[in-house]
Amino acid sequence: MMASHTTLEEKFDELQKAEETPEISAPKIQKVPEYLRNRKEFKKYYLPRLMSIGPIHHDNANLKLGEKYKLMWAAQYIKKYTRKIAQDLHKKIVDKIDELKGLFAEDVLTATGESLKGFRSLDEKLSWILFIDGCSLLYFLAAMNADDNPEEILNIMHAQLFPVMMDVTHSSLFFGSEQEEEEEEEEEEEEEEQQQQQHSVSIPNESELPTHLLDLQRKIILSKSSSKTKGNEADNMNQGHKSSEKNTRMMTYRNVQDLIKVGIKLEPGATQGPIDIDFFEGWFAAKLTLPEMIVDDITAFTFLNLIAYEMCPDFDKDYEISSFVSFMDSLIDNAEDVRILRRKGILLNCLGSDEEAAHLFNIISTDLWENKFTYPIVRAQIHEHYYNKYKTWIALGIHTYFNNPWTFIAFLAAFIALTLTFVQTLFTIKQSK
Repeated sequence: MMASHTTLEEKFDELQKAEETPEISAPKIQKVPEYLRNRKEFKKYYLPRLMSIGPIHHDNANLKLGEKYKLMWAAQYIKKYTRKIAQDLHKKIVDKIDELKGLFAEDVLTATGESLKGFRSLDEKLSWILFIDGCSLLYFLAAMNADDNPEEILNIMHAQLFPVMMDVTHSSLFFGSEQEEEEEEEEEEEEEEQQQQQHSVSIPNESELPTHLLDLQRKIILSKSSSKTKGNEADNMNQGHKSSEKNTRMMTYRNVQDLIKVGIKLEPGATQGPIDIDFFEGWFAAKLTLPEMIVDDITAFTFLNLIAYEMCPDFDKDYEISSFVSFMDSLIDNAEDVRILRRKGILLNCLGSDEEAAHLFNIISTDLWENKFTYPIVRAQIHEHYYNKYKTWIALGIHTYFNNPWTFIAFLAAFIALTLTFVQTLFTIKQSK
């Protein structure tokens, strides 16, 4: 009886501690949330194809070839870009292993320590993984930035380069950290600082260092937005809140075709930035500008991993990528919508068919949370135009009766015939008088 009483007290203590709202810490390297990665159709987009970056998939038997490549690239990196022996470089990681462990979620460290084959402790295994992965990743990035053929530098076949690029720029975004590599690079390669600066990538706010490669990729994508949009970001938010009643109303249009029917024209924007979406109102018609985008085999991997990153519990941003994908999904319902966007020069479809592209947007937006205030003014303007009966009736009439040259020619011929008949009747009446 006493044991049961003690257990209940512990549970009340746990309940009381749960009241405390933990501060949002810096994002840690973690697994894709379970409810996302367990979806059958999406699982392949979160798994490495040829090599693992970081500890999560390190012991995967299907990635042994990738381990051989990493050892080869790490050795080449140490020989070509450093003046130190491997043991000395590895010791720098060992000395900071407690700090580096803090960059990983607790469940990642627990899973890594479950199998210590070939290692005496978790610290030893993790330090080796970070050492090899860090050196090999730096060598890979240097090869991709070189003027020569990267396949020759990396000593791999051209067909293997694509899956390696996918694993580096997506799997490692979640399952490996660039911070460890930056720590190592800063201490061991001062003589190469100038060379590293030549290959550096500018990000929107250089005071905020990227947490890992996925965070860096997200910053680069969002940095493509125009200065006009960024400058009006605060105004957009304020106006969006002022017109929140309009913004939060459910958008009932189904796709691009619905917007065209009510007189909304589509045009490519000046940039490829996801947040560069604008709406311009006219007398009878309106114009919606969308960023140009390429849809290919990489699109699903990129968006799904970026969305998963934004949905992590320690993510504290505005969900720009998720909101953009959701907005595009509201425009694309079927292959005809993709065809229209292609003809407008907004979407370059590199997949097999328009049906595949439409299906792609439909699946990556599944179970997606979006920030309704990402496009506050655009949403309000589309809503206002869509429900303006005066403009809608005129636009529907034009779309129905003048949607192709032959219809217009037929209308013009009928109008001329009617006019001539009226004139002939008028002259006949005058002659009879």
